[in-house]
Amino acid sequence: MKDEKSPSHILIIILMVISIILMSNMLNQLERNSIKKTNEIQNLKMELDVTNNKLQDAEIILNSYKNYFNNKNLNKESESDWQCFVITGYNANSGEQGTSNKTATTFNLDHNRVKNLPIIAVDPEVIPLYSIVEIEDLGAFIALDTGGLIKGNRIDILFNSRSEALEFGKQIMKVRIIENDDV
Repeated sequence: MKDEKSPSHILIIILMVISIILMSNMLNQLERNSIKKTNEIQNLKMELDVTNNKLQDAEIILNSYKNYFNNKNLNKESESDWQCFVITGYNANSGEQGTSNKTATTFNLDHNRVKNLPIIAVDPEVIPLYSIVEIEDLGAFIALDTGGLIKGNRIDILFNSRSEALEFGKQIMKVRIIENDDV
């Protein structure tokens, strides 16, 4: 007796081969996606490390600034150290303002610890980035950002919300740069 394959057996074998091929392709695609996601996670971890390092640097600067003001008699400063600036406010991730969650110095403003830093946007031709400045009656700020409209004697203070920035409005205030070698 001959061992003959019926057409239904052949069809089942063909369907099994097609299923194996499809499953193999799906597994390959899943593996590629997994590798891609792993790479994205590694890149995000590296970006977070960079942001954390910059944040630590900013905290060191801020602590140096605090020590400077705690140990210095501010009344001895010359009136010529102060200049008038137009001061306004802004917030991160505002489509209306054209802002993102990253400063010009690449600090990620979504990071909770950065939200507590007194950050300002400046014209780096007037106030160098990373400078510490005092705004009369407001305190000290770190120049970590720039802005398209921030030119000359103009400063934008980072606020946590758009409403806070709008409430601050536009003011003319005295500002002085604290020299880094004095800190």
